[in-house]
Amino acid sequence: MRGSSGPKIRSANSVLAIATISHMMQHIFVGTSILFPLIIADLKLNYTEFGIAIAVSSLIGGIFQIVFSMISRKVARHILLGLGNILLSLGTFVTGLVHNVIHFLSARMVSNIGVAPQHPMGTAIITERFDSKSIGKAIGVHYGLAYVGNIIGPLFMTFLAVVIGWRTTLFIFSIPALFVGSTVIWYLNEDKKIVHSVKERDVSSLKSDITSLIKTKSVVPIIATQALISGGIDLGIITTYTPLFLADALNLDVYERGIIYTIGLIGGVMGPILLGRYSDKFGHLKIASLSTCVALSLVYLLSLYDSAGLILVFHLFILGFVSFALPTLLQSHLVKITREYKRDLVVGIFFTTNFVFSSLWTGVIGYIIDIFSSFKPAFILMGTLGLIALVMLVNQTRKEPH
Repeated sequence: MRGSSGPKIRSANSVLAIATISHMMQHIFVGTSILFPLIIADLKLNYTEFGIAIAVSSLIGGIFQIVFSMISRKVARHILLGLGNILLSLGTFVTGLVHNVIHFLSARMVSNIGVAPQHPMGTAIITERFDSKSIGKAIGVHYGLAYVGNIIGPLFMTFLAVVIGWRTTLFIFSIPALFVGSTVIWYLNEDKKIVHSVKERDVSSLKSDITSLIKTKSVVPIIATQALISGGIDLGIITTYTPLFLADALNLDVYERGIIYTIGLIGGVMGPILLGRYSDKFGHLKIASLSTCVALSLVYLLSLYDSAGLILVFHLFILGFVSFALPTLLQSHLVKITREYKRDLVVGIFFTTNFVFSSLWTGVIGYIIDIFSSFKPAFILMGTLGLIALVMLVNQTRKEPH
């Protein structure tokens, strides 16, 4: 029997739990989008400036996803995961100090670099503990529960922003990420399987790994599909512009949009968990295709709203349910068809592609809203990108072995 100071192997569920708590911190950061109308007004930004700042910072963060995937060849994944939360804490704190668009851009860059290691490192750590028959369920739980952060963030930030202002609110919300980052490093450092994973891993060259991934059936088409989804129906684009749509197009006050937006985010929690579970049984790409079809239809229909009501609340709930599940479904497929270190790499490439294209689409959509002084053309573009992605997904689903 080992002593308390001896090497340990954490259970699969405990590793899933700590990685999910880390992921939740990232989505509390996503929840800061509820503060965007206040930040835009205080800094006197237009949508083009705002879109460019979000686009550039997301682009940098996206590039760092693949950077962290390469660094994980030499540095243990849990160290990178914890470091990401610490950087996120710093970026969130600094955002509360900004006074112009350059400051805002710089702070967002630090935050997005902090977010970067979560997806490749967290997913790789989890999938090493679950077999191919339960990957969808594990990743679904990992993302679904993490999306609770999307709810916690807006709820508390809305209340605090009214009482103490958006700057002090960000100062307060920088503290949990710092605590979680330190905890991740300590807790997973006690797991000998994770600590020694770099030493025990048979690391091939980066070139050979990339070549192998390119040759792996459906990897390139799925990543290309995500590039389109990122601009139309992905959670990133939805969480960026939905609060602004509620505030500026429908003229809802901070409490009304906070409640309606939060209900949509509740759908985003439930969707990955339930759809992830069913995808293990019916096929990850089949469920992803169905979700894409529903999501793009709902985005198109957003262009019809001139006022808010119960129908809009239900609309955003279902949109969150399907759109937030898409990354988990596509990731589940990719990690199922890859092995070992290539999982770090393929998830890193997947999210690098997502962040790069999402940043570009975010800037384009912000510009379209400014040019037309309306969200309707933007929703039409977003729905069309989703439609093209659906065609690509259906094509890959037909090629998938039964």
